[in-house]
Amino acid sequence: MKILMKFAGLVLLLSGHFSYALSDINTEQEVTQWYQSYADHWKNAKVDVSKVSHYYASPYYYLSTEGPLVDNTETMKASLQSYADNWQKDGWSGAKLLSLRVDMLNKSSAMIFTVWDIYRQDGSSVINCPQAPFTYLAAKTENGWKLTLEIENACPN
Repeated sequence: MKILMKFAGLVLLLSGHFSYALSDINTEQEVTQWYQSYADHWKNAKVDVSKVSHYYASPYYYLSTEGPLVDNTETMKASLQSYADNWQKDGWSGAKLLSLRVDMLNKSSAMIFTVWDIYRQDGSSVINCPQAPFTYLAAKTENGWKLTLEIENACPN
């Protein structure tokens, strides 16, 4: 009977660990799908900034190669629109998410590592970096997942 009780306890312990691991996998998949839906908005140069802005928290922190910036909802929309307008003037055709990795920090925060190609119709890079890496911190809020921090990494080329 003691062996049976120990075995039952081990099974319960392992099943709890397994369900916790499955929960992490499900959350990682949720964040991956959420970020991919964000990326879909950038596939062509007719980006709807009002839809894209819903993916960002307010305040939003942006650590560019030029230094840190902090945006609220309105300045974020203006920044996104400025990027789209300037890229369009430079022949922007769209952006492609080349790679995506999500590392869960806990059940309500994730690091997102991406590589993007922001390209012209001829295939050349609008930002002079055909494999532009960006790192994000996302948080699960009462309004769903939101990007809270973006780090513009140096171009590897």
